[in-house]
Parts: sequence; structure tokens; C-alpha cells
Amino acid sequence: MTITPALLYRLSGRAVIVAFALNLTGGLLHPVVGGNSHSVESLTSGTSPWAQMILLVGTIIQLIALPGVYAWFAGRAGVAGLVGFVTLYSSLMLASLTHLTIEAFASYTLASNPDTAYLVPADGSLLDSTAFVVMQTAGGLTYLVSLLAFGIILVWTRAVPLWIGVIMTIGGVIGVIPWPEVPGITGLVIELPRGLAFAAIGLVILRAHGRPQVTEMPSAPARATAPTPA
Repeated sequence: MTITPALLYRLSGRAVIVAFALNLTGGLLHPVVGGNSHSVESLTSGTSPWAQMILLVGTIIQLIALPGVYAWFAGRAGVAGLVGFVTLYSSLMLASLTHLTIEAFASYTLASNPDTAYLVPADGSLLDSTAFVVMQTAGGLTYLVSLLAFGIILVWTRAVPLWIGVIMTIGGVIGVIPWPEVPGITGLVIELPRGLAFAAIGLVILRAHGRPQVTEMPSAPARATAPTPA
């Protein structure tokens, strides 16, 4: 197998679509009890911790795939696109990976043990740590603002089809609205904005590079025929 840019684009496109499917599934399965998705009751009910683990796997795949997806349209997005993508990617990695790792393992373990359940904060912050709360708040706000800004940049530069930039911009607007936590709805509000537009770009990439180019071997030169004796 020859590793070419087109192959990497195709792999990134497929991966970001798979990531979106996993994240949407995990978000829809994520329990919400009493309007709090991170309470002891939510962490120990329904599909916990499997929903959080699905989200964590989907997020890891998404973060691996996004640089390849961005590289496909980087030249058209310009410097503004680069700044927007780096900010969006960094904040997504900082907020999502730490949050989901703590939720799927540490907070779930604490909540599952009656002797340690009291250590899970009742305010939904997952971990009673000022540094963790500050990091999550700063990373989450930066992510929401950069998602909206990146969507606007895509619309402005036309680096991708216009409708994809519009979807990302709308997703950024949806993300900054303080929605109440409701089973199923909360997953849609979070996962559609962070994955739908990128999955759509993945589909566009697959349409552009869907079939590997087959390089034909050069044909052998025609063999000279000896002249027939008279």
C-alpha cells in the first residue's frame, strides 16, 4: 500500500464520520436524572459508564481524524482558518478528553461506592477540584466561541461548501445557549454541533477522493520482428 495524501484524506473522512456516529450514540444514551447529567444518580443509572466510554472512544477518533480533515481545505481557509482550527482543536481536546476520562472512570467509581459517593459534587462539576473546574470552564467557553468563529470563517472563505459552514455556525449558536439538561435532548445539543459539520466535510472528502487511483504499469515495448528471409 502506498501512503498518499488522498489515502490519508479518505481515512480521515471515514474516521470523522465514525466518530460522529459514536459521539451521537453516546450522547443519546447518556443518563440524565433530575436535570443533572453528572449527579451520583446519573453516574450510576441506565447506560453509565458505557455511554461515557462510547463518547470517549468517539472523541479520541475525532481528534485523530480532524487534522487530516482540516488539511484537506487548509489552503482555502487561510490564516484565519488556521487560527480558528488550532483554537477549536485545542479547546476541544482540553475540555472533552479530561471531562470524559474523569466521568467514565474516576467519578463513576466514586459514585458506585456508597462510602465514596459523597465525593461527587452535587453541582455537576464531576470533581471537587478548583483547578479542574477552572480548566473545564475555560476550555468549554473557548470551545464554544471558537466553534462559532470557525463556522463564520468557513462561510466567509468558502473553504468548504457553504451549507457546511452554515451548519457549523448554527451549531456554535446552539452551543452557547444554556439549555436545560434533558435525557436525549442534551446529547443532541452537545454532539450535533461538535460533529455534524465535520462529518459532512468527511462525506465531501470521500466524494472527492472516493476511489483510489490505480496506477497502470507501463506496457513493455513491442518486440522487434526479425525480417523474413527471402
